[in-house]
Amino acid sequence: GINAEYGYPKLSGPDPSPFLPLFCFPDVQRIKEGELVLTSTYSFVLTAVTGEKQYGYCRRVKSRDKNSSLPQVYCVITKLGSLELYNVLLDKLSELHSHSEAAVHGFLSATISLSIPAPGCKVRAKQLNHLTGRLEDVEIKRPLDGARLEHVELHKLLQWFTVQQVMELFGSVLLERRILISCSHHHLDKLSSCVAALSTLIYPLKWECIYIPILPRQMIEAVTAPTPYLIGAMTEDMPAVQRELEEDSEPLVHFDMDTSTFVRSYGDEGSLLPGKSSNMIRTELLNLIPNLRHDPLYDNTAISTIFLTLMYKLLGHYKDYMIEYQGVREIDTEPFIRGARRYLRPLVERITDTQSFGLFAINIGEAGDYDQFKNFTEDKIANRSQSVFKFKRTFS
Repeated sequence: GINAEYGYPKLSGPDPSPFLPLFCFPDVQRIKEGELVLTSTYSFVLTAVTGEKQYGYCRRVKSRDKNSSLPQVYCVITKLGSLELYNVLLDKLSELHSHSEAAVHGFLSATISLSIPAPGCKVRAKQLNHLTGRLEDVEIKRPLDGARLEHVELHKLLQWFTVQQVMELFGSVLLERRILISCSHHHLDKLSSCVAALSTLIYPLKWECIYIPILPRQMIEAVTAPTPYLIGAMTEDMPAVQRELEEDSEPLVHFDMDTSTFVRSYGDEGSLLPGKSSNMIRTELLNLIPNLRHDPLYDNTAISTIFLTLMYKLLGHYKDYMIEYQGVREIDTEPFIRGARRYLRPLVERITDTQSFGLFAINIGEAGDYDQFKNFTEDKIANRSQSVFKFKRTFS
């Protein structure tokens, strides 16, 4: 069985522990005694009935027990989605894991009381160096982009997919289709990272439907949901998935990362985006690929900005169509659609039927924030040769 050895701090509120083993070891039925344990990092999301999300960041390591070759997992549960921030924590835990359990407990005790740093800031924890016997500072820094991109690695999309495949998957996410991404259980990090990255491409819209970056075998029936979903499944579970889908007549996008092919599709993925928009994204991504810097902040912002350009053209005029109805500010949908550029209107009309657009409109009305793109021309990108510079775009 799978057991939680300890937790910091003691859980308060609803206990997520019944679900944690499934997500920490989604491939538990595939793990074999004697199999080589590769260190890997992957993530999941727990969504409460209220819609509140908690992020889980996992680091799989070899067991310290010399009599066992099965893996152990360190898992951080947090309300803040920040892959880079928690990777620092998990890196240190992995390092200390090879020393002793006492070292792990000491580090956790030192960090659990620290406040989460503001974007671009850092905190320090004291940790005993077991080689020198001295206390040392462990620096934990939060990325500068604090809300939108810090929990994803967009550059990996361009490593694992062709530009055309990225565009087709982006269109499928934008229109809230049922999307299944499969990958071998040996690459859980690749699978969860891919699903997370795809979900953020539609900013300032947010994926509000079923979202499971890695689907445990015990929850396989989720693929039969008639509503939109974005699910990552293990290739080894695909026979079971196919059996679940045998009597399912609903269309589905299924991309196999092992073979880099679409197994199932709606059939229109290549035409979801208008030709002019497709050409723009294709050209800019192809031009960007040789210039990626393997710097998360720079690469994330550069890739995101390409898609944000299209989102601006699709939705950026919404603030001109805000009306007040029964004391609530909202978007006047029909004039908003007609106000889009002619070649974009069919796509804009389809977007307004999505749940993500509906919640986008509600949130704008409630918050009174009518300029979701106000910082778009001032995206800050890290540059190794200079501290920070502004990445600006000109809209036609």
